[in-house]
Amino acid sequence: MEIAKSKPLITVVIPVFNSEQYIEKAANSVLLQPNADSIELILVDDGSTDNSANICDKLSEANSGVKVFHKANGGVSSARNLGIENARGKYIAFLDSDDWWERNFLSDDLVAELLRPQSSDLYCFSYQKVSPNKKWIKALRVSSGTYVYSSPALSHIIGQPHCAFLYRRDYLNAYGFRYLPTKVWEDVSFCQLCCTFAKTISCMDRIIFSYYMNNKSCMHTKSSVNKFKEHFKAENLAKPIYETNGVSYDLDRIIISLIGACLEDISIENSFGFIKKLIAGPEFFLLNHSDVQPWQTLQKDIRLWRKKPILAYIKCRIKGIPKYAKNILYALRITRPLADFIQYRFIEKWDKRPHTNPGDF
Repeated sequence: MEIAKSKPLITVVIPVFNSEQYIEKAANSVLLQPNADSIELILVDDGSTDNSANICDKLSEANSGVKVFHKANGGVSSARNLGIENARGKYIAFLDSDDWWERNFLSDDLVAELLRPQSSDLYCFSYQKVSPNKKWIKALRVSSGTYVYSSPALSHIIGQPHCAFLYRRDYLNAYGFRYLPTKVWEDVSFCQLCCTFAKTISCMDRIIFSYYMNNKSCMHTKSSVNKFKEHFKAENLAKPIYETNGVSYDLDRIIISLIGACLEDISIENSFGFIKKLIAGPEFFLLNHSDVQPWQTLQKDIRLWRKKPILAYIKCRIKGIPKYAKNILYALRITRPLADFIQYRFIEKWDKRPHTNPGDF
């Protein structure tokens, strides 16, 4: 299938790192869309050591609109940013190499909407999560509507992931928005920045992509402590960007809320002795040396950690029993179906139904 060589409507950027078993499906889910001739696909090989680079090159050889960039490994943020710098589409979309666009997403009516001279800065869509065995599925939907803002504000943030958006390229470049150099949370920070300063955001209740819950991905294998530290780093990097553009950023409240949200998972994975040393460190300064309050839903937990940390730790361990059991069961192949049952029936409360739309692209 040939893709238009000039003035693509959408540039889809896929960062690739050791994704040989997934990348063809991800790429083909884009290339086989209706109106695919209006898509430019950029594959950024981020120093893969498997056969991913060769697969990307073959996809480019077969499709003139597929661009491939090979670079030394620098992380997913640097790969996506390279894609932004080389994009030519009116809009930019992002897709991870183990996920896929849903069939018939880029319909005629959506193309007509995106071609309007007064189209929105951002388009936000529904998406769905798919379990590793593809037996469990959960759709996360948005309510359709267009929102117009007169000034930037954090209240504009929409809770969908970065791959559920189309970003107008001239809007990104006007502000210079790029992904932060962190190993996790870089996508959330980028998406929040884009929502905060957009003058118009259009939400459409149609599913753009399926998020494959890959147990081998960075997000699922990195320890909770490391994820917290990367999130902490991202928030500190984001603060000056907001303030340079005229938005007050209550970093202390954000950090104490982050502490409250992360301590449960950290407690599940570690002993109290480890936790005690951890919360004495610089990232947890606000827990012990400030009366700053987190978001309301976390205030009770933070008060308990401040006054009775041992009791707070025990509470987290008890609440985390299903997660702890799931982690143990995932260690053995024979017990993984039971682990999936616990994860998707009780922890996340997904529906069990056939996944009818992944496509064998």
